[in-house]
Amino acid sequence: MQQMMNNTPEKKVSAGLQNMVRAIIVAGAIFTALFLVLLIYNGYRQYVQNTGSATLITELKIELLADPENEQLIERIREVDRDYRADRLRRLDFSGLGSLMLLISAAVTIGARKWQAHLMKINPEPCTDNMEPFKRLGLTKGRVSLIVLASLITGLAMLLNQYTPSGYISALRAGAKGQPSYASYEELALNWHRFRGLEGAGLAPFTSIPERWDISTGEGIMWKTEIPLPGFNSPIVWQDRVFVSGADEKKRQVYCFDALTGAILWTGDVPGAPAGDRKIDVMEDTGFAASTMATDGKRVYAIFATGDLAAFDFKGRLVWHKNLGIPVSLYGYASSLEVYKDRVLVQYDQAGANDGKSKLYAFDGATGSMVWESKRDVPNSWTTPIVIKKGETFQLITVADPWVISYNPEDGKEIWRARSVKGDVGASPIVAGNLAIAIAPDLHNVAIKIDGSGDVSQTHIAWTNDDVGPTIISPVSDGSSVFYLDTYGTLYNVSLEDGKLIYEHDFNENINASPTLVEERMYVLTIDGTMFIGRAGENGFNVEASNPVGERCYATPAFMPGRIYIRGEEHLYCIGYEKP
Repeated sequence: MQQMMNNTPEKKVSAGLQNMVRAIIVAGAIFTALFLVLLIYNGYRQYVQNTGSATLITELKIELLADPENEQLIERIREVDRDYRADRLRRLDFSGLGSLMLLISAAVTIGARKWQAHLMKINPEPCTDNMEPFKRLGLTKGRVSLIVLASLITGLAMLLNQYTPSGYISALRAGAKGQPSYASYEELALNWHRFRGLEGAGLAPFTSIPERWDISTGEGIMWKTEIPLPGFNSPIVWQDRVFVSGADEKKRQVYCFDALTGAILWTGDVPGAPAGDRKIDVMEDTGFAASTMATDGKRVYAIFATGDLAAFDFKGRLVWHKNLGIPVSLYGYASSLEVYKDRVLVQYDQAGANDGKSKLYAFDGATGSMVWESKRDVPNSWTTPIVIKKGETFQLITVADPWVISYNPEDGKEIWRARSVKGDVGASPIVAGNLAIAIAPDLHNVAIKIDGSGDVSQTHIAWTNDDVGPTIISPVSDGSSVFYLDTYGTLYNVSLEDGKLIYEHDFNENINASPTLVEERMYVLTIDGTMFIGRAGENGFNVEASNPVGERCYATPAFMPGRIYIRGEEHLYCIGYEKP
């Protein structure tokens, strides 16, 4: 009996506590139902909005094809697109926050229910009324419980509010560890993520790159895979995946290859806006897929001669697509893509300098929404922009008649410009040391100091060279000299310090691909499919090896540790002896 009396107090529970737990269960159930209803309604409204806006945008674009000069229609399309994306982001924000609130309220309800079940095993006994202070304020147990629960949810909502509006989605993209939703500059340097690698410099900082192979015996050929659709774009590589694009008059596709086996892991179809009565004219030398893709390590981006720009995730799912309008271009659109952080950058030069059609775009990689756009007073061009890093700052450098222009990739604002090129500019720039190297056809090359601001045409041009002038092939620099290669196979070595010609070497071959430096060796791929490998000495260029690929090649190869990826006219090749 004495033992029972000693145990009794431990088993007795305040009736007020039981009432409070019961009130929390009711309130939690109400909040759970409320958030569920709101989420369902939000999803329905998002579906309706997506369908309506997509239909309206398509109809407006069809109207625009019939009247491409209608500025009011163009502005209307932009307005609808901005409103649609803003509404979509708001609803995505609400969906994410609402889902978390739903989980929290459901967890509170379930937890309180389990607590109640535990308390019901214990017989309640009358006890001191702990609610007396609240009764003086006119509050009942139920009201106090509701206030406690509401305060809990409100506090959690305020804590999560730092991620909204769009910041919440950014937090989800960043992942549980808080990592950014894009590759760092150092990660980009470890891959071949764009045309000619990091900063478009044509420098491969990798080891064990093959120097000899035999196409007849297969020695040194890791794999060879047919590419379904034609294209002149170069391969890009991210870790264990290789990407190229292909297109014809009817289809536009992106291909993802396994870097080890050459198997096509997936094919991504890119939608296209109706062309209407306007015929898309492309040159045989550019075709419908001349532009090299780019990746930020999370998504891959592709653009085509039709103005169709698309993003895919690494599983092959189309993330977004937009049509920038069929470019007005003499030779067809051929500028390749660049990335900066989580943005894809597009140099969309077209028509004449005074037509107001040329623009530089930055699109959000995850949503396709426009981050910024800059109008350019230049005509159509075929150069590719480069993002370069100096210290802790970045510059986005572009080339088109008559300007070399540097922008801030963060907001698209101009940093400096130099009137220094002219004509149908096709070769892309590079930066060597503190100089931006740009090429204009008709024998004109220029080096511009990149530390200026405003119009630096009279103050920052370090030197010009009017003895050499490639038309489409981009240069490369070893830090002390610049190498220019023309389409007829002549290699020119020019001093980086003063631009004077040091020597020239003739490969006696036609060439379209840009050269690449791997340590002290240069790799030069000819149109007939021969890869020349040699060293640049003080007295000239010494060819050490020449390896045939087996088919015609127009694209610039991609490089990774132990491997070379070469796009031929019909196949993608992996040259190497070591596994990735």
